[in-house]
Amino acid sequence: MRRVATTILVALAALFVVAPAQASAKRALVAFIPTQPAPKMPLLFDLEQRDFSYGLTSPSIGSYSKRQMVLDMSAGTRIANGAYSHPLGRLDLDYWRSGGRMVGWFYDNKRAVSAPGDVLPGLFAQTLERAGKSVAYSGVIGYEQVEAAVAADRAGHLERVSMGTIGTFSARTQALMDHYDLVVARFPEDEAGLEALDRIVAKRAPDELIYVVRAPPPGRGRLLPTGIMGRGFPPGRVLFSDTTRRVGLVAATDMPTTLLRYLGVPIPKQMQGETIEARQDGNAEEVRERMARLDVVLGRRAPAIRTFALAFLGLIAVGWVARRREGLRWALRTGFLGALWLPGVGLFTAAIAPSRTVEVLTLTLGSLALGALVDRLVRWPLAPAVPAAIVFGAHAIDLARGSPWIGASLAGPNPKGGSRFFGIGNELEILLSLEVLIGLGALLELVRPKWVPRLFALGCLVAAVVIGSGRLGADVGGVITLGAGAAGAVLASLGRRPSVRAIVIACLVPVLGILGLIGLDLATGGGAHLTRTVVHGEGFGGFLNIVKRRSAISWHGLSNTWVLIICLIGLVSFVIALRNRERIFSPLRGHPAFMAGLWGGLAATVLGALGNDSGPVIFALGFLILLFATGYVRGGATGSPEADTPPSRSAARAARPPATAPG
Repeated sequence: MRRVATTILVALAALFVVAPAQASAKRALVAFIPTQPAPKMPLLFDLEQRDFSYGLTSPSIGSYSKRQMVLDMSAGTRIANGAYSHPLGRLDLDYWRSGGRMVGWFYDNKRAVSAPGDVLPGLFAQTLERAGKSVAYSGVIGYEQVEAAVAADRAGHLERVSMGTIGTFSARTQALMDHYDLVVARFPEDEAGLEALDRIVAKRAPDELIYVVRAPPPGRGRLLPTGIMGRGFPPGRVLFSDTTRRVGLVAATDMPTTLLRYLGVPIPKQMQGETIEARQDGNAEEVRERMARLDVVLGRRAPAIRTFALAFLGLIAVGWVARRREGLRWALRTGFLGALWLPGVGLFTAAIAPSRTVEVLTLTLGSLALGALVDRLVRWPLAPAVPAAIVFGAHAIDLARGSPWIGASLAGPNPKGGSRFFGIGNELEILLSLEVLIGLGALLELVRPKWVPRLFALGCLVAAVVIGSGRLGADVGGVITLGAGAAGAVLASLGRRPSVRAIVIACLVPVLGILGLIGLDLATGGGAHLTRTVVHGEGFGGFLNIVKRRSAISWHGLSNTWVLIICLIGLVSFVIALRNRERIFSPLRGHPAFMAGLWGGLAATVLGALGNDSGPVIFALGFLILLFATGYVRGGATGSPEADTPPSRSAARAARPPATAPG
């Protein structure tokens, strides 16, 4: 009898020891809540009122698909849809009494595995299962269940599935949360979904984390309201991750890494998402206003470009009517200088966030007015140095601040597109590279010829650090673009036919620039994607995947009709200009440094297009800027007041006859 009593006491003691440990086991819920699209993002405020930390989620890269979003979340990484060689297939849940499987998983998984990158659908759930964690899915009968993919393993299987009516949803989901480490749930729509969320929140244990995101909607891409409740996410805080570096905005692929870290499971190296944290930075309305700006960036680009082009043509017409050839030359000079001012004025409009009409007019009229002012005050061909220095300097300062204005600028990286959230995007990299090269060419007209190549190299090196450093611009392609331009400018400014050795060194400049970028990134902890890929796990194979992916995306850019037309015109124009360069650029015979800057711009445009994943766009923009620059050159042709100014110091010294020895 005493032995039986002792056994019972030991068992009770074990229960008291084990029960608290089980009760305190960390669990997590991923809640997809479908809501109707609304410009005011009501779900964001619903989450704020329920004491969540809140923000918005970027669903995908480039073209949006709700199926691609959930597949990317299940993988913890994503690539642009243009990099896939096959279209997305069917994706839905086939379930039975206890488990289920995703229909179409084999096709979509094969499509992802063959893509240029480590995209492994199902890696999230597979990682949890290998760590001894359990995963379940809860849904509502009668709705599409694509969100179940987040709970599927690498084979597309789901360990546990619970399907039922709206009325039983919260009870079923809560029952799963009591027994499974991770529950993925597709909630009922709108108010019914929020009511179910309230019931689950009311029963939440202290060590349970609830991750809410608006269910990916059909149609076009949107930023999705998101909230997290649990340890480390106090009420009223704003979400942040190193993926975006923008307070209030996270990426869909940050979800799996955040939950794995919360559950104490090591994060696979194939996952690129970062851990989400909470920061104290404004209320939900301030977050909405900051992110609402991102919704208009892409839609205003084309109207701004068209309006600037029309205004420039109008300026040419007015100049011709007023002063014939002299007026035409003035318009050409003003137009080019205005084009150099455009990215800088874009930072100003990003800061004040005006209406569409006001922004387009400010960009157009403000840039041309500044161009006319600089042309009036600074003689030809030195004037481009002024806007180039100011515009690049303003961007460098904003990069040091975390690029809040660049990200909201019409020339910025378009964070809503999902490929780049901070720093310098592909469009801006070619614009700033040409600003640097042409601006340096104009400025170096004031120095001795022997110093021009060295100062070109030094100036481009400093600019490359700003553009490429992970702490600032974080744009590897910009280093390639500017490095190629620097090599071209240095070779052109030598004043003689370059030797084979000089050409080889020039070809190595972009490569050395990338290696230097990696070293700088490691030293400063910048965390650029190239460094993570090459150094931290993926090695040379990961680098080749980057090259392959960039090539596939680049060719996809030619699907835009206007980009294709401009690229074709640009190719023909470059050939004509090269064959007739002596005549076209005859006004620069006394200005070798400026001409070297144009040669550098040509090298940056061509080689930058070949080395980036937006090659056609970079080529088109580079061609347009060089076309404007050619107009500026012709605007200083013989007969204009500027042409009567004395040659530059570099040209004067180059033309000075050598001294003869006394006889």
